[in-house]
Amino acid sequence: MTRRPVERPPVAIDVAPAYEMLMSLVTALDSSDADTYEVGPDWIAEVRARAGEDLLSRLESASLGDPDSFIHLIPLVYDTPAPRDVPGFLAHLRKTRPDEIRLHLVQFYARETRRMTPVSVIRAAIAGDAEAQQEFLRTSHADWEPWTQYLRSVFAADGDELKALLVGALEEWADRVWNPESPTILPILDRDVETKREMLRDMPMEAFIETATNGVEFVPRPGIERVVMVPSFVNRPLVSFTEFGDVLLIIYPVADESVSAFSDSPPLRLVRLSKALADEKRLRILRSLAEGEKTLMELAEIFGVAKTTMHHHMIILRSAGLVTVGVGVKRYRLRSETVPDLGALLSGYLGAATGPSAASRPPAPARARAGG
Repeated sequence: MTRRPVERPPVAIDVAPAYEMLMSLVTALDSSDADTYEVGPDWIAEVRARAGEDLLSRLESASLGDPDSFIHLIPLVYDTPAPRDVPGFLAHLRKTRPDEIRLHLVQFYARETRRMTPVSVIRAAIAGDAEAQQEFLRTSHADWEPWTQYLRSVFAADGDELKALLVGALEEWADRVWNPESPTILPILDRDVETKREMLRDMPMEAFIETATNGVEFVPRPGIERVVMVPSFVNRPLVSFTEFGDVLLIIYPVADESVSAFSDSPPLRLVRLSKALADEKRLRILRSLAEGEKTLMELAEIFGVAKTTMHHHMIILRSAGLVTVGVGVKRYRLRSETVPDLGALLSGYLGAATGPSAASRPPAPARARAGG
């Protein structure tokens, strides 16, 4: 029997303040990847200081100790009526039932979650059924301790109290941090979307997604009927994913060309490539991938390092355009067809007779960006 090929889902680009507001929280609270974000430690330190320890503590409690909780809420932004600004999203969140919020937190609307655990079991677990909670823990990544601990935290949380804490903390973050930052960040997102929509008209879907994400490969698969690309400045260079039923939402880093700052700075592509190749272990990783694609676990075992350490290396290599990784299937391969020419980039920067384009400008320091 010949299997029917999976049709390419339509791709849309959606830019909205509420998406980026949530991603700013992920960036500010994610200590594990703090040195990876391109906004830099000064920006993170400044927004944390502006928020204050009390608000940061409440946000930590509202996220149940995991910054990815705010990524799990991205589908609720998508479900908010346009223009999906922050007041509109908060109004939508206030109308959302507490148990519905907790369903989003446990990624109820992701296909993988439903494949592992029956829908009825997940709903019963969120409603407080102890047997269902044990079954959910048994069937959903039982060997991944951080996830099982997170599920226990969601089960233990009082839905009404969690919702009130979440709404209140988000309102204060929006007022203290997001509103002062948005005049600088939103024009960057708008510039990127304008460029990406032109690209989308001229490129095949798979090539567009790989280009926009700087190395993430997407293969159409059953159950995904629509792909929504969401640009982020604060999340650069990371790529994040979440699902809302048959919709796959990909939060991708805006391109260098969309970021403006200083005219005499080296191209970010050159900076990333130099950083990636300056580490002996990353050079050995590239050589290993030249022999064939490998999973993160395989690479970690080959080089005798923890998965978190290897993941950090792979983020740097992907953002430099040297490797690709599949959506959902974490297999990495050498991106030999697009390996940039370091010599040409360096010569172009050193010998440039005219001012560089926006692509050569890194994000401005936090205090310089405050005035837009």
